[in-house]
Amino acid sequence: MGKYTTIVISCLIFLASLFFFKAIILALSLTLFFIFWVLLIEVVWQYRQSTFLLILTKLLIVAIFALSVYSLIYLPLEFLITEIWLITPKIPSMVSPVLLIILIGGFSQINWNDRLKVKSWRLFLLVFIIISGLVYLGYRQNKLAREYLPKIYNITPNWGIQAQLIEIRGINFFPTWKKGKILFNGQEMRIKSWNEELIIAEQPVPAEFGKTALFIVRSDGIISNKLPFEVRDPNTLK
Repeated sequence: MGKYTTIVISCLIFLASLFFFKAIILALSLTLFFIFWVLLIEVVWQYRQSTFLLILTKLLIVAIFALSVYSLIYLPLEFLITEIWLITPKIPSMVSPVLLIILIGGFSQINWNDRLKVKSWRLFLLVFIIISGLVYLGYRQNKLAREYLPKIYNITPNWGIQAQLIEIRGINFFPTWKKGKILFNGQEMRIKSWNEELIIAEQPVPAEFGKTALFIVRSDGIISNKLPFEVRDPNTLK
């Protein structure tokens, strides 16, 4: 890679990192990481005829590329599913290793030695790794920010009538001596039992019937996600 190209890309990486993460030390670290890999690849490329080095380089590139694709595609998707769309505890644990094995197997079929002879491919690989690293850091930052938020996973049943007991399962509700509130349709449920992961509440006399949203207001004022809840008229039940 040309000297000026390296300088320009390093500046762009620094500015992009500074813009997204608002941390100059992190931006400098990512920039130095990029420069280090540029220099390392150029040095390794000078000794590319070594059979051992060729095999080692291929294994390293396959592993790095697989992890980069994993960070760029799977982790954001996992975040959207577990934190935004569905609010679930986690995706099944077998998904991650199986996906990584598939990625490693797929990328190992590529002739990296031929592709790395082209400078544009070496540049692409470096930029791709940097972008994946930025995505991973963003993922971790957002994941940690939501780690202690109250989250409702499910409500059983998701409908109720007066005096019916409702089970609310989730996480980060706070212990029993820090009870919060359970609200639906502008009303507050009567709390029968409360702990970090399970709340049992009794539905009061409803102000009105119909579909609404149920959520928790923790004792520190933080609001959980909202789940659909239906207040039914007992006269309509068979």
